[in-house]
Amino acid sequence: HIPAYLFLSVTVAMFLGLTNSATEILRDRALLRRERNCQPGGFSYISSKFLALGIVAGVQCFTYLVVGNHFLEIKGVLFPHWIWMTLTALTGTGMALLVSSLVKTERAALTAVPLLLVPQMLLAGALVPYKEMNRGLFDESRLERERGGVPVPARIMPLRYAFEGMLVAQATRNPFEVERLRLQRKIERVRNSSEDMTKQQIERFEMVKEGLRRLLASGAASEEEARELVVRIRRMVDKGTPIEVATMKVWPEGNKDAVPTYTFFVNERIDLLVREAETFRNDYRNEKPRHVFFALEKPIPYISRQADTMRFCGWILIGVSFGCAASAALVIGRQNRSVG
Repeated sequence: HIPAYLFLSVTVAMFLGLTNSATEILRDRALLRRERNCQPGGFSYISSKFLALGIVAGVQCFTYLVVGNHFLEIKGVLFPHWIWMTLTALTGTGMALLVSSLVKTERAALTAVPLLLVPQMLLAGALVPYKEMNRGLFDESRLERERGGVPVPARIMPLRYAFEGMLVAQATRNPFEVERLRLQRKIERVRNSSEDMTKQQIERFEMVKEGLRRLLASGAASEEEARELVVRIRRMVDKGTPIEVATMKVWPEGNKDAVPTYTFFVNERIDLLVREAETFRNDYRNEKPRHVFFALEKPIPYISRQADTMRFCGWILIGVSFGCAASAALVIGRQNRSVG
């Protein structure tokens, strides 16, 4: 149920952004006509609208998440979820402001809301899995459709990037996974290094490996205990001694209610989706880096580098939101000059 909840969350955020802003410029047409002589451009007007509507959407998203995460017992990722919902709402705000600057009536603006939202919902990858979509929607259907690829129309759907970014955030930004990935990357950096290590560096490397083993074997009876245990392991690995790390107790003795720490933060369904995507991305048969849905990294177009998926999706949403807002400002400025 968590992936469905995440998809519903970004859909609600997009809906809020679209509906809050769809008629804003139309309602202020008289004001814009009065001010066109002293302020022919529309950038200051759009900026103020974008900021005010963004704050309103941010408050609405936070309220939604506090209630939703509480009832679904989602722990440790309220802030990442709020960031993604707010980014999605800002994207909807920018799109709606552009529509409001182009149409002539409020009816047309409100009619545009479902036209913008429904295709995004269908192509976001949640309602209909990509591997079940028509083969004609993919560049290389034999490769892309069956191995985590994205259909061509979905590449221009902001909601798809919002859903992917939020799901990856759920998988990697919870307290357990943050610490696991931090320790894992430390180990990988040392293993990939060609320099000889000193005795102290070898000792530190062994502490990091032992800390990772302790983390994976840790258990707690409650979410609060689990969070405290993760913090204690982190502190011990960073500032403790090898003996302290090796003798650290990570499972409460005599407590039959104790369960592995990861169960408080990691959703198995989401973890499975991300692991499957990583398998497709790291497949030895790939001739070049592939854009795989839910993978942890994405190839940057025209650059032989890869970017973290959340950064990649975040910059896409930021680009769409500010691009639409800037376009709306240009449209208003052109309209003011033509009337003047």
